[in-house]
Amino acid sequence: MSEVAEFFRGRAVLVTGASGFMGKVLVEKLLYSCSDLRAIYILMRKKRNKAPEVRTEEMLKLPLFHRLRNEKPDALNKLVPVHGDVTLEELGLTPEAKTRLQDEVSVVFHCAATLRLEAKLKDATEMNTAGTWRLLQLARGMIHLKVRLDDPVPTAVFT
Repeated sequence: MSEVAEFFRGRAVLVTGASGFMGKVLVEKLLYSCSDLRAIYILMRKKRNKAPEVRTEEMLKLPLFHRLRNEKPDALNKLVPVHGDVTLEELGLTPEAKTRLQDEVSVVFHCAATLRLEAKLKDATEMNTAGTWRLLQLARGMIHLKVRLDDPVPTAVFT
């Protein structure tokens, strides 16, 4: 087992932006290469009147997830859609969802962003900046977070 797979063994992960290009690639790679992780929670909003569960089902039908469907279909059951939106206060989470994430998640990947150059500055700022701040507020309450926001940064990172 690789060091990365060992690190993720038994952990719950939160991914924002899982329906975007990088998010989908990350989710597929984690599910395939780190099969012993406990769960991947994906923060997803309703879009075009499709609930996060429907959007997740559609995402998993993409060719990107072909090898998972064929080789490790049980890994797909570890994907847990969570209703939310980085542009909303408290990420649009219910109190129960917030508590569950803060009690279980130990690793967060924040991939949610708008990349549209024609987007209004206010909208882009809301998603890319305020959304990141909201996620950091959620992460402050994560009791199992592997690297906490207030931990000192190792100096080796900068040498």
